[in-house]
Amino acid sequence: MSALFQLTSSDPHVLDPGQLAADHREWIDAVVPGGVHESLIAAGIIDHPYLGNHEKDCRWVEDRAWWYRGRVPIPDGDEPLVLTLTKVDTVADIWVDGKHVGRHASQFRPFSTVVPHVEGDQAEVFIRFAPPLDGLTEPPATRAMVNAVSEFLNAAAPQELDAEPGAGILTLNLAATRRRKGMFSWGWDFAPRIPSIGLTGKVEFTRRPPVEVTHRVETLSIAEDCATVNVVVAVTTHDDLLPFDVDVSLTSPTGDRTDGHALIHDGVASVVLQVDHPQLWWTHDMGEPFLYRVEVGVHDEDANTIATDSGMAGIRTITVDHSIDPDDPEYDGPARHFRFMLNGVPIFARGANLVPQSMLVGSVSPEQDRDLVDACRNGGMTMVRVWGGGVYASDAFMDACDENGILVWHDFMFACIDYPGDDQEFMSEVRTEADYQTRRLAHHPSLALWAGGNEVQAMHQAVWSNLNPGQWGSAIFDEILPEAVGRNSPTVGYWANSPATDADTDPRVNGTGAGDRHAWEVWHGADVGAGTHENYVSPAEAMHFHRYRHDTGRFISEFGIHASADLPTLERWLGKDHLTLDDPVLIARNKDTPKAKGMALVEYEVGRPTSVQSYVTSTQVVQAEGLKFGIEHYRRRWPHCAGTLVWQLNEPWPGMTWSLIDHDLGAKPGYYAAARAFAPALPILRLTDESLELWVSNVQPNRVVDTVAVTIERFDGTVEQTHKVKVSVPPSTSEMVWSMPRTQVPVNGDHYVWVEGATLPSNRLFLTRIADLDLPDPDLDIEVTATGTTTAKVRVTASMFAYFVRVLTPWPAVRADVSALDVRSGRTVIMNLDGLPTGFNPEQIAVRHFLDDVER
Repeated sequence: MSALFQLTSSDPHVLDPGQLAADHREWIDAVVPGGVHESLIAAGIIDHPYLGNHEKDCRWVEDRAWWYRGRVPIPDGDEPLVLTLTKVDTVADIWVDGKHVGRHASQFRPFSTVVPHVEGDQAEVFIRFAPPLDGLTEPPATRAMVNAVSEFLNAAAPQELDAEPGAGILTLNLAATRRRKGMFSWGWDFAPRIPSIGLTGKVEFTRRPPVEVTHRVETLSIAEDCATVNVVVAVTTHDDLLPFDVDVSLTSPTGDRTDGHALIHDGVASVVLQVDHPQLWWTHDMGEPFLYRVEVGVHDEDANTIATDSGMAGIRTITVDHSIDPDDPEYDGPARHFRFMLNGVPIFARGANLVPQSMLVGSVSPEQDRDLVDACRNGGMTMVRVWGGGVYASDAFMDACDENGILVWHDFMFACIDYPGDDQEFMSEVRTEADYQTRRLAHHPSLALWAGGNEVQAMHQAVWSNLNPGQWGSAIFDEILPEAVGRNSPTVGYWANSPATDADTDPRVNGTGAGDRHAWEVWHGADVGAGTHENYVSPAEAMHFHRYRHDTGRFISEFGIHASADLPTLERWLGKDHLTLDDPVLIARNKDTPKAKGMALVEYEVGRPTSVQSYVTSTQVVQAEGLKFGIEHYRRRWPHCAGTLVWQLNEPWPGMTWSLIDHDLGAKPGYYAAARAFAPALPILRLTDESLELWVSNVQPNRVVDTVAVTIERFDGTVEQTHKVKVSVPPSTSEMVWSMPRTQVPVNGDHYVWVEGATLPSNRLFLTRIADLDLPDPDLDIEVTATGTTTAKVRVTASMFAYFVRVLTPWPAVRADVSALDVRSGRTVIMNLDGLPTGFNPEQIAVRHFLDDVER
C-alpha cells in the first residue's frame, strides 16, 4: 500500500503540527511525486503557470510554508525502521507520529533517518516545507561580484540595442547562493522564476538490513583480448554479524561469465577480474554499448550468504587527453588538446546541453527522460552535458544513456556566481551532496567527466582578473569536489568548471588554446575569448553565426541560437489571442535580454517578419543555418577541436529559447539540421576569400572511401558545373579533399553548391544570406500514408528547388526522422513520423516550405 498525502499552507511563523492543527486549515490532495504547484493545479486553485500570462500569478507560493500529511505503511520486521524521502525540495522539517525526526535543506540529496519504534502498520508523517530562502542573508562578496558582472556585461553588449533588466544572476536574490537548490529556479535567460517546492519523490518506511552492500565497476585496462576489471564492494554492518568475503560475477550480453572472490577488509573488498574477449561499451556510432550483468554476494565465515547486490556495468575506459597540440595551422601559439579518449580511441563529441525538463521538477517522469535520450540518439548525438545551473541527472536518464551509447559530461550544481566559502554549514552540505552524487552515478559507463560547475570560474576571472584561492568558493572546485570524485568515481576525470583551462598554456578561462569554451560571441555579440577579428558595423553582424569561423577553440561545450517552437505549441500554451508580434504575453516568453538581439539577427539574415508564423519560421531558419555553419566549422577543425555541444538540448517551459527540443518534446528544425551535421562522416563545403573547398570530417573508426560530385547549380535546376572528387579519408580526422579558386564560383543569390556521393551524406552551401537568395516558389507533390497506429510516411516531390521543407502537425511531441531539409528539382524525399495520436487523421499532417511562411 502506498501513502496518500494531503497538502495545506500556513504563514511561515507556524512551525509545528500542533500550531497548524489549531488553525483548522483546509487540506487538498497532494500530487506525490510532484510538488506544491502540481497539487494546486490539480485542485483548481491556480492556473498552470505555463499557460498564457500566469507565470507570475503563482509567485506567492514561494512565500508560504507548505505542509504535507499522510499515513505511511510500516513494513513487517524487527530491524530498525528507516524513513526515507527520496527527493526533497528543499527545506523540510519532518515529524513521525508527532515526534520531530529531522530537518533537511538540500534539493540534491535524499533525507533518510532511523526513527523510533512505531506501533501498528502505519505512521502519521507531517512534513513542513519552509520558503526556500527563508532565514538566509545575501553574502556581501557575492553582491560585489554581481554588481561587477552587471557593469561588465553592459560594457560588452552591443550598444545599439536597448538595455533591459537581466535574468539569472543579475536579478537573483543572492541569498540563494547559500541554499543547495537549482539556480535556474529563480529565473534564467531561458526560464521563468518558478521555484519548485515539495515532495518530488516518494516517501517510504523500510527495514534496515543487518548488512548493506553497494558496488561499482572500474575498468583498469583494456588489452587486445582481455580487460582488467575491478569490482569495488562496500559493506556496512549494523550488528554483530561480521561479513567475511565477497563473490562477484560478470555476465556478458552473450552469456559468458567471469567470477571472482576476495576477502573484506575494513568494510571494502576489491575483486579484480580478468575478462577474456571483453564486449566493450562504446558510443553508438563507434560500436555497441554492451552491458554486463553484475552479481555480488556477501558471505559470513560459515559461507552463508548474508547480503546481495546486482546491477549493470560497461567495460570501458574514458579519459580526457590534454596533450600538446603542436600542429594546429589556424592557431598561433601553444595549444593543448581537449579530447575524450574512449577505450583509447579519440572521439569527436557531438551533442547538446541538458537543462531541467520542467521548472516543476517533480513532474518529470522516467518515460520523459528516456524519450529525451532517444531523441539524442536519433539526432546523432554522442554526448550530453548536464548543465550546472539545474538539477542532477535522474537514474532513468543515466540508465538510458548507458543503454543508448551516449556519454554524459556531468556538472556539479554550481553556476555563474561566487559562492559563500566562509559559510561552514553551507560547505558541509556541499561535501555531503558531492559524496552522495558521485557514489550514486559512479557505476554508469556513460559517465565521462565530472565538472565543478558552470561558468563560475569564467565569471570570477572576468570580474576580478584572477582565480586566486579565497572565500568565493574556490575550495569547492579545488578541494571538495575533486576529492569526492577521487573517492567515489576514480576512473572518471574531474574538470574544475565549464569552461576551464590549463593556465600554463592559456591563462584565459574560455580561451582558445586549452580547455573547453562557451562560444557566445555568436548571439551575444561580444568577444568572450575567441577574439573580435573584424570590425562589425551593426549588432546583427557582431552576433551573426558567421563569426564561428574565427573560433579556434579546443572543445566547444556551449554554443547556440534562439528559435521559436512551432505555432501549434505556442497556440497550446499561449492561446490564439496572444499570437501577434507585439503581444506582451508572447514577448514575455523570451527571457533573454535585450530581447531585440533575436529580431536584429533574423532581420539581417532572413528579413523582417510581419506575422507570428513568419517570425516562427525565420527564427527556426536562423537557428538551423547557424548550427549547421558552426558544427561544420568545428568538425572541419577535428582533431584540433574535439567536440561541439549545442546550447541547449531542451527547455523547462514553453518559451523562446535556444533549445533543439521544445517543452512538449517536439523537435525544432535546428534539431534536424544538427542531426545532419552530426553524421559520423560528413562532407563540408567551405567558401573562403581565396577558394571553394571540400572537406570530409570522419569521426568513425573506419576509413571513408567514396566518389562524390560537387555541383554548382541554379535554383531553377540548371547544373552549371560538375566536379568529380575521389575521397579516401582515414578514421578520426578531417581533410580537405578538393578546392577550386573563388574566382570560378558565382558568389550570388542565384546559385548554390551541392555535394553528393554514394555513401557519404549530401550537403549544401548557400553563397549569400538567406534574404538575398533568389528562391523559386516550388510545387510540392505530397502523399501522406499511415504506417501504423501512431506512425506515418510522408512522401514529397518538388518541381523546383524547395528550401526548408518540413512536416507540421497540430499535435505536440511528434517527431520525424528527417525534416527541415532541401528538396532539389525533381527529387523526392521520404519523412517518417512517430508519436502521432492513436486514430490520427492524415489530412491534418501538413508539409510546408520556406516561402509558404516568409514574405519575400
